[in-house]
Amino acid sequence: MQHSALRLALQSTIATAAVLGAHSPTPAKIPRRELEALVEEWMEARPRTYFQEWDPAVRESLMERAADFGEMAQGSLDDVVEILWKKLRKCYPKAKHGFDTPYGTATWLESGRGGRKSGLVIGLHDGANEFGEATRAAEMWKVKGHLCLYPQAVSIINDSWNRVHGEKLVLTLIEIAKVQHEVDPDRLYVMGFAMGGNGAWAMAGRHPDLFAGGISASGVIMASPRANLATKEEVRSLQHGLLPNLRNTAFYFYSWTHSGGELPGTHLAAWDRLQELHAADADGYDRFRFTLHEGGVYDFPPGEPETGIQFVTESVRDPFPTTLVWEYAKGPYPLPEPDDLTERHQKHWYSWLHHDSPPDRMRLRAQRDGNEFDVEIRSGQQGTLTVAMNPSMVDVEREVIVRVNGEERYRGHPVPSYQTVFDTLDARLDRRLIFDRKVTIPLDSSR
Repeated sequence: MQHSALRLALQSTIATAAVLGAHSPTPAKIPRRELEALVEEWMEARPRTYFQEWDPAVRESLMERAADFGEMAQGSLDDVVEILWKKLRKCYPKAKHGFDTPYGTATWLESGRGGRKSGLVIGLHDGANEFGEATRAAEMWKVKGHLCLYPQAVSIINDSWNRVHGEKLVLTLIEIAKVQHEVDPDRLYVMGFAMGGNGAWAMAGRHPDLFAGGISASGVIMASPRANLATKEEVRSLQHGLLPNLRNTAFYFYSWTHSGGELPGTHLAAWDRLQELHAADADGYDRFRFTLHEGGVYDFPPGEPETGIQFVTESVRDPFPTTLVWEYAKGPYPLPEPDDLTERHQKHWYSWLHHDSPPDRMRLRAQRDGNEFDVEIRSGQQGTLTVAMNPSMVDVEREVIVRVNGEERYRGHPVPSYQTVFDTLDARLDRRLIFDRKVTIPLDSSR
């Protein structure tokens, strides 16, 4: 999400003042009524689905109004979030039976109940090349104690869930579940069989900051020269922007040695790659399980899917991990069809990081140790990088230090602001992934 030059200048001024030891006036008490009024306007203007885009001028105007509230009082974040969340849920457009997309109405089946004690399971159907397949997913992925949503692909073609419309459908459905059903955002899981398993890799790999875990049952990963290969030796390369991102996420996958559906080659290659990543990073990539089953039927092996479900649902998302790995895929396969009605969603927020223009194949590793943040970034040194934080991550009485590629780029006391709260709430409608202060750093050489 682009920031205006005025906004960047204001952030720079705030950072400079902090370094010099300047202090702003004591913040006023929470402006409850004004915040609620702004939430109502904001939700009226906000795109209803990921198939729609913000009007940039409208969003900028709303963010400026949020900034006009000024500095937040230290320790008020939880109260502010409760005020915003309560009003947001009242204003949120209810989607009981479906929502509109350029491809027609998106629909889904449901089982279980929501609520703050409930997790969320997104069950992705396989590809029988016909509509009504959500019923098969509902039979496969029944998870007790969770709200389970089984979307029907809006366009039935090969690898529907990996495509531009499949990703946007699932992201929209997740927001509906988080707000309308108020599920626990730290217990979100994506599961799928065959084509649905392919989609589970794509969703968890591109959005690991949203999910606690995923399952690919007899699926494949997009790869060169193609996805459906019998042996790992045939795999020249796996789709970038997936496996490295799963550092902090649980994932369970299995294949048959031969099958009428998906072949095991990319799963075998992925298992090797994940073990290499863990060997180089002992504190990460340690919540994976892979099994290769002898034989081949278009069905679950004995004990499944129950064993996989138990494995992944034991994991809970850490919304503020101390280490992040972000490899970016701007246009992952499958590429859009010539007559496609939407474009690929471009991800800018990744846990507590934001990049306003991440290029394809950007590689980034960020670590936080107390109030010190170190970011190593390659092939992504353009635009701006934002490090967001909240009092659960840093000691607000001490200086924050941000280094990029070993160079100190910020030292000071980031100011908590209502604008930052609105900005990060807007990004994912996730009441846990909300921050009240941030540091934005220009990355291009002309800084």
